[in-house]
Amino acid sequence: MARKGSLDLAKITDAAVDLLDETGLAELSTRRLAAKLGVSSPTLYWHVKDKAELLDLVAEAICADAFEIDRTQPWRDQLVSGLHQFRALLLSHRDAAALLRERPPTGPHRLGHIETTARILLEAGFSEEDTAGISRLLTAHVLASVDTLPVRKPDEGFLERLAAYPHVSRLGTAFARQTGEDVFALGVEVILDGLEARL
Repeated sequence: MARKGSLDLAKITDAAVDLLDETGLAELSTRRLAAKLGVSSPTLYWHVKDKAELLDLVAEAICADAFEIDRTQPWRDQLVSGLHQFRALLLSHRDAAALLRERPPTGPHRLGHIETTARILLEAGFSEEDTAGISRLLTAHVLASVDTLPVRKPDEGFLERLAAYPHVSRLGTAFARQTGEDVFALGVEVILDGLEARL
């Protein structure tokens, strides 16, 4: 069993991220983490006071990589690059979107991501009020794009019922063909078209 002195926040955080990937957000607990580290819960509490602090550590660790943005590009291209990097980051860890939605950004990594978005928008000429709202809108779009809807096999008689909805029927092939990445990219394009018109 590990001793209290052999633990540090980096080791705890790495183990917690691994546990998140293994079990998911709902099962991430200080008790499970202590067992994974081979220590007692009181030993873990010397370093992490409660689950809320643990979740903040994990959220920060997930967002540790800064976005690589080419500042010589137009503002729109910079945003597209940042949004795709953010989505890739969320897809690299189980339940990352749910975790970031649950825990408000307070640490340097997550605030650094917001700083990048705010800088791009303000330098493009958006007002402070618009920049605040647009930043939240873009974050919400990325987080939502990572959550996948369960795929249900149509029940018997579905196609017959669908005939009563001719416009929905026309979209059947398109619905089946589109991936989550396709819908995300389309959403980014539509949002940025609107922002460009507003600017």
